[in-house]
Amino acid sequence: MSASNMHPPVAGRDVKAHAEAQLQLVREYLTGFELAHFSSSLHLIRQMPLAPGQALELEAFQILAQSLDDDSQPNELLLRAKSLQMQAQSENFPMAQAAAWRALQWVQTRMRLYHAALDSVARAGELYQRCGHDKLAVQMRAIRCTVLFSSEMYVELRQICAQLLGHPDGLAVPVRALLLNYSASAAYYLAIEEDDEDGAAPYWNDCLALRRQALALACAEGLHYHEGLALLNLAVVTATLGRAAASREHLRQFHRRVAPANMQPYWLLGLRLCEVLLGCVERPREQAWATLLAFDAELALEPPHSIGSREIIAHTIRRYGRQWGYLEQTLQTCIRQVRVERRHKRELANALGETINAVMERPHLQQENAQLAQHGTALENSLALRNVELSNALCKVQAEVSVRLAAEAALRRAHDELEGQVRERTAALELAMRSLMQQEKQMGMSRMVVGMAHEMNTPLGNARLAASAIAEQGLELRDNLAGGTLRRSQLQALLSHVTDGGALLERAISQIGALVERFKGLSSHPEQEACGRFDMAELLRMCHGHWQPLLDTQSVRLRLELPDELWLNGYANGCRQVFQQLFENSIYHGFKGRGHGEIVVSARSEGGELLIEWADDGNGIAAEHLDKVFEPFFTTQLGQTGAGLGLASVHSLVVDMMKGRVAITSVAGEGTRVLLRLPLAGSAADLP
Repeated sequence: MSASNMHPPVAGRDVKAHAEAQLQLVREYLTGFELAHFSSSLHLIRQMPLAPGQALELEAFQILAQSLDDDSQPNELLLRAKSLQMQAQSENFPMAQAAAWRALQWVQTRMRLYHAALDSVARAGELYQRCGHDKLAVQMRAIRCTVLFSSEMYVELRQICAQLLGHPDGLAVPVRALLLNYSASAAYYLAIEEDDEDGAAPYWNDCLALRRQALALACAEGLHYHEGLALLNLAVVTATLGRAAASREHLRQFHRRVAPANMQPYWLLGLRLCEVLLGCVERPREQAWATLLAFDAELALEPPHSIGSREIIAHTIRRYGRQWGYLEQTLQTCIRQVRVERRHKRELANALGETINAVMERPHLQQENAQLAQHGTALENSLALRNVELSNALCKVQAEVSVRLAAEAALRRAHDELEGQVRERTAALELAMRSLMQQEKQMGMSRMVVGMAHEMNTPLGNARLAASAIAEQGLELRDNLAGGTLRRSQLQALLSHVTDGGALLERAISQIGALVERFKGLSSHPEQEACGRFDMAELLRMCHGHWQPLLDTQSVRLRLELPDELWLNGYANGCRQVFQQLFENSIYHGFKGRGHGEIVVSARSEGGELLIEWADDGNGIAAEHLDKVFEPFFTTQLGQTGAGLGLASVHSLVVDMMKGRVAITSVAGEGTRVLLRLPLAGSAADLP
C-alpha cells in the first residue's frame, strides 16, 4: 500500500463514507509487513470527520502502531487496548471491537503471551465474520502465523500455511505473499536445527522453492516490498548453503530494485548477516572466523527481534567451527546458546503462567457478573411490586375524598420509609456479597498458587540441575584446554553430558507443557475439537485394553456392561480424557491402601441422552468434601498424588464442552458412583 492510496476526499463526497473506505484499506493491508506508510495513513484519517465507531477503531489502530515501537510500554498498551475493547463491546461497535482485539494480539505477542494472542486474533476473526467481512476473517487466520512464528512453533506454522495456501482463491495477494514467506522461514529454521545433512535437505529444498514462489508472485503483482524481501531472503538462504555466486546475484538484484530511501531498517541487519555468511566462503579462514565471532557478540547486544539472526550465526559457528578445528570457541558458543535457550524457555513458561491466570480468572468474573445481574433483577421485581401496591393504595385513597390529604401524607411517609429500608438492605447485601466474593477469590487463588507451585517445582528443578551440570562441564573443559591436557575422550564425554543435559531439559519442558495442557482442560471450548460420530462402546473397550497392565499391577478388576454398539455425535477425544481422569481417580484415590477392588462401567441410551455410570467399591469420599470435588485444585492429598485437577477437568469437559451433565454420589468406605449424561446428537452448533 503506497501513500498515494490515502488521498483526501474530493469536493462533494460523503466524508464519512470516504473515511470508511480509508479504514478498510488499513484493515486489509495491515498484516504485519505492509506498515511502511501506516503512520501517515492514520494521520490522514485523523483529519477526517468520523462516526463514534470509526473513532474507536482508529484509536485501536493507533495503539497497534505504538506497539511496534521498541520504546513503548507494553503493559500500558495492554490496559489501553483491553479498556477500548470493553468500551466498543458495551457501545455495540463490532468493527472497533475487532480492531481492539487485533491491537491486543500485537501487544500480547510482543509480551510473549502467545496463547492469549492466538485467542485475540481468533476473536477478531469471529467479529469480522459476523459483520460479513469474509476476506478479513480469512486474513485473521493468516495473521495467526505471526504469533506461531514468534513462538517458534515452526511445524504447526508450516501446516497452517499449507492449509491456507491450498485454497488460494479466498486469499488477498499480500496475504498469499505473507504465508509463502512464513512457510519458507519455518522451513529455514527447521533446516538449521537438523545436524544431519540428509535430514535437513528436504527443508532446504522446500525453503528455496517457497522463496522463489514468493518472488514470482511479488513480481507479477507489483508488490515491491515483498519483492525486495524475497530477494534478500534468497540471498541469505543461498549464502547459508555456501552458494556464493547465487547469493551475490540475488544481492545485486536486491540493490537494483530497492532504492536506499525505501530500505527498511531491519533489512540492514539482513544485509550484514548475508555478508558475514558469504565471508565464510569467500574470505580466508582466520578472517572469516574472527568476523563470525565479532558479529555474534554484537547480536547479543541487539533487541529481541535479532533472535533469528543469532540462531543463524550460532548454526554457522557450529558448522565451520567443527570444519575448521575451532573446537573451544565452538563449544563456548554452544554453551551460550544453551543459556539463551534456557532463558527463553523460562520466559515462555512465565508467559504461559500469566495466560493460565487469565484463563482461571475469567470463569470467576463471569460468575460475579451473573450474580450481580441476578441481584439487579430481584431489586427491579421488588420495586415493581411495591409500585403496584402503591398504585392500588392511591386508587383507594382517591375514592375517599374526605381523607385524601391525610392519606397522601401518610402514603408519602410510608414510601420514604420503604425506600430507606430498601437502600439499607441493598447496601448491606452488597457489602455481604463483596465480602463473600473476596473470600472465595482468595481461597481459589491460594489453591491455584499452591497447586501450580508444587506441580512445576520438580521439572523446573530438573531443568536448573541440567543447566548447572552443562555449565560445570564447560568450565572443566576450558581449564583442560588452558592446561593443554584435553583428550579426545574428555571432549566426547563432555558432548555426551551436554546431550544428556539437553535431553533432561527437554523432558522438564515437556512435563511443564503437559501440566499446562491439564490446566487448559479447565477451560474447554467446542472449537478445540470437531464434533463427529463415533462408537462409545468401542471407545470404552479400547480404553479398557490400554488400562489392563495397570489394573493387573493394582489387582483391580474392571467390568464393562455395554451393548455391542452405542453411536453418538460428540467429542471422542474429550470423552477419552473424561474416562482417563475417572480411571486415575479410582486407581490412585479410590483404591489407595487397598490390595484389590472392582470398577463397573455401564452405558445405555435413554430419552435422547447417553447415560454412562462409573462405579467403584473403593474408599469413597467424605460427605464434607462432596460439594467441592469439582473445584479446581481441591485435593486432600496435595503433594502426594496430584494437584486436584482431575474431577474439575471432568466437569469442564462434560458440562462446558459437551453440553451434558455430571453427578457424583459417594459413601466413605463403600465406594463412589459418577453418572454422566451426554446428548446423543451432540451440540447443535457442531452438527454438520
